[in-house]
Amino acid sequence: MMVRTLLLAGCVSFFWTGPVQAGMPSVSLDLTDIAQLRLQSISFFLMVLLLSALILKLCWNLLAKDFPKLPRISYKGALGVSVLWGLMFLFVLTMISGARELLTPGAWEKSGRTYRLVEDKQPDDASLAAETTLDERRRKLGELRSALFMHVATHQGKFPGKADETTFAEEFWLQPGPLQARYGYVAGDKQADPSEPLAFEQAIYGDDQQLILFTDGAIKVLPTTKAQDVLNGK
Repeated sequence: MMVRTLLLAGCVSFFWTGPVQAGMPSVSLDLTDIAQLRLQSISFFLMVLLLSALILKLCWNLLAKDFPKLPRISYKGALGVSVLWGLMFLFVLTMISGARELLTPGAWEKSGRTYRLVEDKQPDDASLAAETTLDERRRKLGELRSALFMHVATHQGKFPGKADETTFAEEFWLQPGPLQARYGYVAGDKQADPSEPLAFEQAIYGDDQQLILFTDGAIKVLPTTKAQDVLNGK
């Protein structure tokens, strides 16, 4: 009887609000916003727990009418079962989250009170270009060298005066890497002897190195400043 009275009083105080009469003393707690939110959360879940225990008691005893061997349960017993079930579910959820972290380490990051999947950071084009190896760059410039020397063999031993005078595919002029930069070409009449700069790569890889193709077929790796001096005829 006492439990029912307390539960009824709690429900009335929870759902009924009325204006405070003038002149009546009032007692209020000066709480911070965070403390008020926590108090509201605790009171909400406490009310849910009490109502869940009441619903469990009613359903259990209603079922016990059809099954005489099933013992009737009191409100205290229903409350204890509700708390036990809550602890059991909390334990299961904790085990699931722990197993998730073990199976996918580092895949989750804390976001407020919950966790979310870590977003994959896509590297930008500049970082991808920096990962292009020197051997790959040398190989790609070697393909351009083969195409240019094939042009020389079919054009009376002369190099093209300009890059757009070549007849081979455009892909030979593209440097390796995601930026799809175009090789530079030294315009004008060129001779294999003495050796002169023929084509060069753009300095986009961030390693202070630049490859230059010469008319004698040599591919040289030079520092960026030195490469600029060579291309300027110094």
